[in-house]
Amino acid sequence: LPRSTTLIASAGYLTEVFLGQRFGRSRVRLIGSSQVTRQLSWEIRYVYGQKIRYVESPFQGRGSDAQCGLTYLPWDKLNLSLALAYSNFFRSADGAKEFDYAILRSQNTYQLNKYLFFRAIVEYNSFYKSLMTDFLASFTYIPGTVVHVGYGSLYEKIAWEDGAYVPSDRFLETKRGFFFKVSYLWRL
Repeated sequence: LPRSTTLIASAGYLTEVFLGQRFGRSRVRLIGSSQVTRQLSWEIRYVYGQKIRYVESPFQGRGSDAQCGLTYLPWDKLNLSLALAYSNFFRSADGAKEFDYAILRSQNTYQLNKYLFFRAIVEYNSFYKSLMTDFLASFTYIPGTVVHVGYGSLYEKIAWEDGAYVPSDRFLETKRGFFFKVSYLWRL
């Protein structure tokens, strides 16, 4: 198709044995992607079919998995990506919904020069109602000789009240981490 566009549709009859039981895994799949311009591309994937709930007593279900992504390169040194993933699961026995969730992820990279880049990732998970941030600076002198400095945080929709965590409408930083890594390549 024009502008490096690809469309794929497929179906498959599949089975899987898990914990001594045979389950159906048949599905239909649609995939599309396109390099719209030199700076802009998109991708979409959708799968619907039978699923397995991988728990102590597994059972058959059905559901959808969908992913879409957009990448924008305003100039050679900047890469902006946005992705959304969604999944759901319904029990085959009674049609009851087991779960559905979405994950929205933004990854932005700035390549200052051939040695140094900066990356920022922000990800929201609707299942855990959490927001993760991750920042990285990386300096590569030669392959194998690298310095990484990073910081990450996890925010959850909870609040501290009367000595216990309770659900909240606002995010609270619950975890944070800093790392520093140096790698030096020495050859004989």
